[in-house]
Parts: sequence; C-alpha cells; structure tokens
Amino acid sequence: MIELRFSGWFQCRLATDPDPYDEPRGVSGYVHAYVGEPDLDRTVVFQDPPFSRRLGPPVGVVVDRVHDDGLPVPDHPLLGARVDLLDGPVFEGRNGVIADDGLEPVHPFVLQIAKDGFTLVRAIAPADPGYPYPELLAAGVEGAPEEIQEATGIPDLLAVWRERVAELHQDLDGLAEPERTGTRERLAFLEGQLAAGGGTARFFAARMRYEYELGSEVTLEDPEGWLPEAAGAEAPWPVRFWFGGWDADVLCGFARGTLVVGAPPAPRAGRPLRVTDRRP
Repeated sequence: MIELRFSGWFQCRLATDPDPYDEPRGVSGYVHAYVGEPDLDRTVVFQDPPFSRRLGPPVGVVVDRVHDDGLPVPDHPLLGARVDLLDGPVFEGRNGVIADDGLEPVHPFVLQIAKDGFTLVRAIAPADPGYPYPELLAAGVEGAPEEIQEATGIPDLLAVWRERVAELHQDLDGLAEPERTGTRERLAFLEGQLAAGGGTARFFAARMRYEYELGSEVTLEDPEGWLPEAAGAEAPWPVRFWFGGWDADVLCGFARGTLVVGAPPAPRAGRPLRVTDRRP
C-alpha cells in the first residue's frame, strides 16, 4: 500500500455571495476581477494558472512525501511529482442550489500525478454520474489555525497583507494602464480589510475537508516501474484532502492530502447531508 502525500498552493478565482455563482466580474461579493484582469472562472487550479496577481504564493501542488505500508520512503522517485486536477473542476455550490456554503463539492474530480515519463490519472466514479454531488460534499468548515500555519509557513496573514500594501504603493507610479487602475482597486480592498481589523483574513485559519474515492479506469504510463501497485487496479482508491489557508487578496488557498494506492478505502465517517436536490 502506497501513500502519496501532496501539498501546495492552488488558485480559485470565483465570485462570492451575494453575487451569482457565475458572475464574471464581481459586484456585491468581496471578490472582484479588477480592471485589466480576466473574468472570474471558478476553476480550481493546481498548476500553471493563466493569470495570477502579483506578490502571491507560487501556485503548484506536488507529492511531498511517500509512505510504503506506513513507512516513509525518502528517496521515492515520485517525490516532487506534479499533482493536478483535470477538466476544469469548480466548487459546485451554485448559491445553495446544489450545496450550502462550506459544503461545496469539487467537481469534476480527475486526479493526475505526473513526473518525467510517469503519468497516473484516475477519477471519481459516482453512483449517479448525472447528479454526483451528494456523495462529494465537504465535511464542513472547521478551524485549523495551527495546522494551516505549519503547512503554509504564515503565522499572520495580516502582516503579509501589510507588506503587500507597502510594495504595491511603491510600485504604483511605475505601472502602465490598465494595471495601475487595477492595482488601485486592489489596494482599496486590502486597506479596507486592514482598517476593519482583518475582514476576510479570518478565512485563512479555516479549512474544508473532503474524502473521495477514485474508481474510474486507471490511466497509467510508468516506463520505469515507479508505481507497480497502480497497474491493473480495479478497487477504488481513497483520496483525503483539505483546502484551507484562503488568501482573499490573491485568491489562493492551500491544499494538503493523501492518495492511497493499492488498498481499498476505509469506511467513511458520517458527513452532513445538507444538499439541495433542485437539479439544475
């Protein structure tokens, strides 16, 4: 049984309540696409975002630990492999039509692990592919300040925001339009949050936990035999992960999780069933 443990920063540029879930610019919620920025698209991005705001963390989720039957393998060749979510996954809440705030499922969920010539792809296989959301809900929002601080290395997001404000002001006069106007809008948001004692910075210490099963056919390219446990797999693999450390300025959060290859999933713990079955 191999555990591939992964972590890193992700991006998600999504509108927030009370805006409609598919609002492209942001009107009434705290998230806006500033002047010169592309539309909001809701996509959960693990690798190579097409656009990102300056001074944010580097987006990228990687395998950072490998365990074999519970024991660490410090020289495993998959250390450093890129972990990605394919096919444009989103937080699928739709303003409560599918799920309440804090329970939003991530869908589609197609996990890829890749390094050099190695590629592994496997997806969820929901019982109802036409409406898979009830079995994909998050376990809710919980505070986890110590774990998030350990994972991100950030003890105080407000201190990070103050540093950004200072640097953005320093650079403002040298920017061309439309970036200059967009940066003024960004500064207005940050300075307003700081003046309010933090505002949306409170989200940084919270996380959403998920437990999924990858049960689709396995796509595997493994010329060096790095992961023989994956070859010909039929039993589903559990993947447990959380999203937290939300930085409302750069629209990034931190992801940490574990994919277990070569063993059937353990029984799931109970989870809230707060889902609205008004199928869109």
